[in-house]
Amino acid sequence: MPNTFSPIFPTNLESFVDEVLPVFAAILGIVIYSTFVFKFYRFLASKDLIDADFSQYSDGFSGFMKRFVNGILLIVQYILFVPFLISFWTLILAIILTLLSGGDDLYWNMLVATSMVGSVRIISYFSEDLSRDVAKMLPFAVLGVFLVDSGSFNWSSFSTFWGDLDKFAVTFTSSMILVAILETVLRILDTLRQIFFPPSPSAELRE
Repeated sequence: MPNTFSPIFPTNLESFVDEVLPVFAAILGIVIYSTFVFKFYRFLASKDLIDADFSQYSDGFSGFMKRFVNGILLIVQYILFVPFLISFWTLILAIILTLLSGGDDLYWNMLVATSMVGSVRIISYFSEDLSRDVAKMLPFAVLGVFLVDSGSFNWSSFSTFWGDLDKFAVTFTSSMILVAILETVLRILDTLRQIFFPPSPSAELRE
């Protein structure tokens, strides 16, 4: 009676490599992407994007004046540097959406990226736990769609996106100005709250 069973193990090293290489590439890609998203959402969802110590500039003050000087320096720092950080992460998120989502509407990808980053920044001033959940929601959802749908990068849309980047400049800049204004207003309000209503030592220990 002839043997009708097919071999379940690879017959040689070359066939083994051909079988496992796509799996290994997928595992490595998911690990790298997940690690990047982990770093991304934890940074973006933090209320204090820049953790700076201004105590050296306010050593001659105490009490209210010390908090006031530290608060003013913090606000100035945010006005100067945070818009660039937000713009960078928005652009990165827009590139991720363009590459992995399969959508060809580049304006929509930019709108979604800007709205997501702006929402996360606003929520972070009220609840960092919620802002972390929102920040990681879209990147991991896009990864799931990418893996289940086609598993291939949308290079054509990315090339179009990169080639027409100058056309998005006005829309992107306007959106970033709006997000920067919201961030600055929230930072000013939060700083004023800490200046005039500083947390008690017991509350700081609990945090």
